[in-house]
Amino acid sequence: MATLVRRIPDQLSGLTTSSSVSYNLQDNAYDYAIAGIPFLSAISDDRPYTERMAEIRKQQFDSFAEPGEQSLQGWWLRSQSTFTGGAGILYQDPDTDNQFNFRFDTSLGVDPWTAGEVKLLRDVTAGTATAKTPIAVRGYVDGAGTDAYWLARDDEFLKVTDATTQSIIGITGDTIWDVTSSGRRYFIAVENGIKTGLDNGGASTIYSGTYNDSSVLEFVKGRLILGHDATIYQLVTAPAGAPVALPGIGTGLVYTHQDENWEWRSITDGPTAIYVAGDSGTTSEIHKFAPTLDAGGLPVLTWTGVTATMPAGEIIRDIYQYVGSFVGIATSKGFRVGEIDANGDIAYGPLLFTVTGGCRGITGFDRFMWVGTTNQHDGGSGLFRVDLGSSVQEQTTRAVRYAYARDIYVGSNPGTVASLTMFGATDRKVFAISGSGAYKENATALVANGYLTTGRIRFNTEEPKLYKFFSIRTPSPLTGDLSVAILSEGGGEVNHITYTPSFGAGTKDVGISTPAIPQNWVKMKFILERGSDTALGGVLNGWQMKALPGSIRQRMITQVFQLFDEETDKTGQRVGYDGFTRDRLTDFQAVARAGDVVSYQELYDNLVTLVVIDDWEYRQAGPPGPKNGTLGGYLTVVMRTVAEST
Repeated sequence: MATLVRRIPDQLSGLTTSSSVSYNLQDNAYDYAIAGIPFLSAISDDRPYTERMAEIRKQQFDSFAEPGEQSLQGWWLRSQSTFTGGAGILYQDPDTDNQFNFRFDTSLGVDPWTAGEVKLLRDVTAGTATAKTPIAVRGYVDGAGTDAYWLARDDEFLKVTDATTQSIIGITGDTIWDVTSSGRRYFIAVENGIKTGLDNGGASTIYSGTYNDSSVLEFVKGRLILGHDATIYQLVTAPAGAPVALPGIGTGLVYTHQDENWEWRSITDGPTAIYVAGDSGTTSEIHKFAPTLDAGGLPVLTWTGVTATMPAGEIIRDIYQYVGSFVGIATSKGFRVGEIDANGDIAYGPLLFTVTGGCRGITGFDRFMWVGTTNQHDGGSGLFRVDLGSSVQEQTTRAVRYAYARDIYVGSNPGTVASLTMFGATDRKVFAISGSGAYKENATALVANGYLTTGRIRFNTEEPKLYKFFSIRTPSPLTGDLSVAILSEGGGEVNHITYTPSFGAGTKDVGISTPAIPQNWVKMKFILERGSDTALGGVLNGWQMKALPGSIRQRMITQVFQLFDEETDKTGQRVGYDGFTRDRLTDFQAVARAGDVVSYQELYDNLVTLVVIDDWEYRQAGPPGPKNGTLGGYLTVVMRTVAEST
């Protein structure tokens, strides 16, 4: 019987192969096809067909500070044991600065500023109730060594201590515009003059005239400085023949801005200069003045230029120099930190945070600055804290940013924070909210509850993850409750466990029941509760999240094909020609080199799988035939699926 040997109808070129190229069964009963190239099976005991799961973990050297964070063998891990980097991070992902390891998303009512723990902040107490609007607060220590502050509200001036509130006489129904002090001596600008007094003593007028809300006072470098309308004055604290008119040029009038609509907003000093911030409504600047002595040894003040200009539309409301190096700048957009250079000039950084309504009022203590904000504390108003000892330089802009977070606040009071000061020599803050009153930080009592939310935990990949367990570390015993909730990308918040004083130092591997399906990211929320002792509450020392890849796993398929010049299919038909092996091997090599997704067909089951060729090997079974005309062997192909759906 004659043997019929036929060429396949069309030669295939792997250079144009794509996943859409397929092979249709025709005269010969081929078993498989790859990218439209047909093959007969060569499976045997020695050449088995295999399938297995694709490896999704990689061996990787772990050089991170916390062991296991970068090793993807087994669980995917993310953990955190300090939070002093402050708020504002979106993703809890590794970066070149390792910010993810000490920052978080947001917080309210908690203190993250001690390394290795998150605890509750102290609560605040409202001062004397009044319908009058607070203008300013100013802290000091009185002659008896008692911590106190002055509170100006409309036409009323008060001295407030922990024990008493006293009215100070001498204000005749005129609105108070600003308050400053040189220690126990206060100076106030009211509608009909500049007045002064000692401690809780009555006020006497030292300068006459008419003043308004453009009048700002500050006692800096042994000088009483007044900004009034567009003019800066250096005043005498006890002028002869008081009350006297404001001084003229050469006797205390220092500088008048050329823009008659200019208004001065705030005054502070530095190691070698005095700074005054003002604006014209659209342009805001910080002007620099040099304090010197004249030929007669009398102190004078000289304008030396503009040291800082804000972006258009950003208006400075307050400036505050701290420890001779830093200048806090509260603006209509948010808060900036500037630094004073050797020449006394100010170079300010980017907005640390932007808030609706902007910021107003600044004070400092220890390594921190505080600034007042309006309606930024979940329906209340209060302070943000900035850690001047914790800075991060951005890799892209090289800008220096300082750590910050929300601080003490008044819940359910969205009024404007008008002024801020330290309570005497203590670390307690006092702030005034317009239309409400002054609020003083308690000495020991904590807020009833607070929370901290991590950034989005996504393991630095957009692939879905299965979040399975978390672990929490706490002190033992706890002195208040600590609850843990999981926030999913769909917006859900599910409480998973509440640690109480009866728990040990944390519980490991708490199962995550919701969300049960793969997620791109989740966040953790820690809610701290105050204990029965109001000075104690829940504390968080650290957390860890465990997850697994949530993607549909790929399969690795190893298939063996015949590759001979002459082959016999399962129906007994012979197929091939001299060079049949070479032609198909050449086409296959081109497909494999391209590295594209191709179709792998199981022809008799009519199944098509999209694959990438990971590896292949051709083994020739014997030497070529006469004149090298006959080749033959076996082609082993390792394929990885790329479009699994179930």
